[in-house]
Amino acid sequence: MLDLLLILFFLAMAWRIARAVLRESAIFREFGQPRSLATLVLLFPLGPVAYLAAVLRLGWVPALIVAAACYLPALIAARRCLRAFESAGTDRVRAAREAATEAFGTAMGGLIYVAVMLGFSLLGSSAS
Repeated sequence: MLDLLLILFFLAMAWRIARAVLRESAIFREFGQPRSLATLVLLFPLGPVAYLAAVLRLGWVPALIVAAACYLPALIAARRCLRAFESAGTDRVRAAREAATEAFGTAMGGLIYVAVMLGFSLLGSSAS
């Protein structure tokens, strides 16, 4: 049940962030930032799905790596965008900075999900 809620949450956030990045693509282009962030955030809902699918076939360690790989590219790209927008010093980048901040925060939430699943996996393997 929790996984389904997380998938829906990440899906909604990915859609919202991708739309915001595409809407602010002129600002991204002006400051030389990749608009690929809009594509990278579409990996967010795949994190829980990949974890659930991979844990059954590969085990929990590779499943956690696959799930983390759904969040790390957007986290890195969002952080890079945030640095550029924060140094801009103008209000014109406010909406683009907010989109990058949402992408960064959602990616961090995804990595926290992976860390929690790691904790559950370690507790489960030590109990048996």
